[in-house]
Amino acid sequence: MLNYKLTTLPNGLKLITAPLENTKAVTVLFLIGVGSRYENKNLNGISHFLEHLFFKGTKKRPKTLDIAKALDAVGASYNAFTSEEHTGFFVRAASEHFELALDILFDMLYNSAFLSEEIEREKGVIVEEINMYQDLPQSYISEVAKQLFYGDQPLGWQTTGLKETVQKFSREDFVSYRDKFYTPENMIVAVAGGKNNVSWQEKIQEFFAKVEAKRKEEYLKIKENQTKPGLKMHFKKTDQAHLILGFRTPARSDKRRPVLKVLNNLFGETMSSRLFTEVREKRGLAYYVSSEMADFQDTGIFGASAGVDILRAKEAVKVILEEFNKLKTKDISAEELKRAKENLKGRMYLGLEESFAVAEFLAEQQLFWGKIEHPEEIISKYEKVTASDIKKFAKEYFVPKNLNLAMISPFKNTNEFEKILERF
Repeated sequence: MLNYKLTTLPNGLKLITAPLENTKAVTVLFLIGVGSRYENKNLNGISHFLEHLFFKGTKKRPKTLDIAKALDAVGASYNAFTSEEHTGFFVRAASEHFELALDILFDMLYNSAFLSEEIEREKGVIVEEINMYQDLPQSYISEVAKQLFYGDQPLGWQTTGLKETVQKFSREDFVSYRDKFYTPENMIVAVAGGKNNVSWQEKIQEFFAKVEAKRKEEYLKIKENQTKPGLKMHFKKTDQAHLILGFRTPARSDKRRPVLKVLNNLFGETMSSRLFTEVREKRGLAYYVSSEMADFQDTGIFGASAGVDILRAKEAVKVILEEFNKLKTKDISAEELKRAKENLKGRMYLGLEESFAVAEFLAEQQLFWGKIEHPEEIISKYEKVTASDIKKFAKEYFVPKNLNLAMISPFKNTNEFEKILERF
């Protein structure tokens, strides 16, 4: 069993400590319950931009280089990430440098200078990041799919924001947004790794003692009113057609999530999965092909993604749709089901070998579910999934009113793809 302790400080901050044996490394992770879906239209992209700005200097460490030098001097690994529903900052270092890691992360989040010249300079960096993703169809197809599934709602907007929006942000926007969302009640601090002679809990309490509690902000609930298959074609001169073909699925909290996890594994998560075997190995239609879940607090997407020869794009869509249909019409063998469960079990344990993975595993559960389950509890839920459960789920959700196809390609006429979807 994974050994951890959950403590709630008087100001609402959730602190998770997980001492690990046989390691001299430690990860300090700050996870905040804010992301692009908490933004309004004028501030689209500010969560991601703010993540960048936190590295641009504080009162104590005025320049980016000061932060980098302090961490590089002890061989630390550090980074940050922004999604639709959370933002994270972490430092991995030798256990003896726990206090330095904590001090720098806290300093960045609560004492950042937000200098106007740094903001203006970083606008150029963000714009180039947006350009980079738009030039990478394999990555940008996810944004096209979100636009198709959720339209003009925060979940349908780009996490990076649009170039014209990003260039209008002011210092006041960043300070206000930070003060609104980077509050103790909206934050998890997780520490995992080898212990040193310092009490993790006491040190964190010292840092956060004067940070005041504030009311946690809510996100805008998603509106979904799809009634027939949807299609969004993003025109780009490419040699491949990059696609995501998927369905609307339940929210992250749905009790059938273990069913979808097992389904996903056997369908397209591995090199022996149905999609990989049928699309790549048997037919040579794609180099990359897989399936994945994107689940949120009030909705979800399950889809297959692939990059295929533009001359065989229609064939690829038909083949993938047929694989979805088989989940509804044909029984899953006991052997295939067992293999998927064992794979998930192995992935779970392999994924928790390193301190960052443990910190993230614990913090994300607490942030998204308000509770933490041990790996064994999660695996137990996978074990209970039956072939009948998977077929029942597929019949309920893999239907025309939930179906969407997003594609980046040089195609201008979408009629033939629309007809393929209509026949599902």
